[in-house]
Amino acid sequence: MSYNYSNPVTSSLGKNSEILAGTSGQLMTLEGTAKKAVMLISLCLITGFVMYFKAENMVADVINGGSGGGLYGVTTIALIVGAVLGLVGTFFPKSARVVAPIYSIAEGIFLGGVTAVFETRYPGVGFSALSATVVTALAMFIAFSTGLISATPFLKKFLMMAGIAIVLTYIINIVMHLFGGSGIETIQVENHSLLSYGVQTLICIVASLFLIWDFDSIANSHGRVGKEYEMAYAMGLLMTLVWMYLEFLKLFAKFQSDN
Repeated sequence: MSYNYSNPVTSSLGKNSEILAGTSGQLMTLEGTAKKAVMLISLCLITGFVMYFKAENMVADVINGGSGGGLYGVTTIALIVGAVLGLVGTFFPKSARVVAPIYSIAEGIFLGGVTAVFETRYPGVGFSALSATVVTALAMFIAFSTGLISATPFLKKFLMMAGIAIVLTYIINIVMHLFGGSGIETIQVENHSLLSYGVQTLICIVASLFLIWDFDSIANSHGRVGKEYEMAYAMGLLMTLVWMYLEFLKLFAKFQSDN
């Protein structure tokens, strides 16, 4: 099994000889990918902040017994749109040139709404999660650039297995909620057992280490993959950052609710 490519969006790139040949006549560069990643991250952040400030009033309306201006509806739609576009980017990486910006906006709306809800219950967690995401991303980049942490075959296999286990756990948790259950207690924010703290911390570590795999994929594909696929790599990087932020948000909410 090959572990040359990291997240779902970019995993199929290395399997297509046409893509590796550079169908656009130009090849992918680190600078080009970085610029596209900054653009997508900026779109997500701007949309997220706008949605957050609008959602604050919606959350207050819900607390006062109102409809909240469709807060949950808007957030849910954004989540679904983001998930669908993520799948489109996964199976059709060339489409990332079109779907990636829309995905960024959808994720910004979703994250802004979710953060507003969390902030209402656990004040300060949004800033803490965003700060942790930025600092961790920078730390992972420095660690990768200096060779302190490398995307070894063992690390990739570990992340692959851990990622699958986390996804399956979340799917089971969602299904339990849909059928009226309370979900898996260990991963609930309100659970303050040492095991729950350990599991959530481990998930944050796994999500952060996926950045090392992303950086390795981008570095190895420099000058080998067609330039038109830079957006796919940038979109994959954003997906990892979004996941990191959500996990840090839950971790800090867990600490906050324990005070």
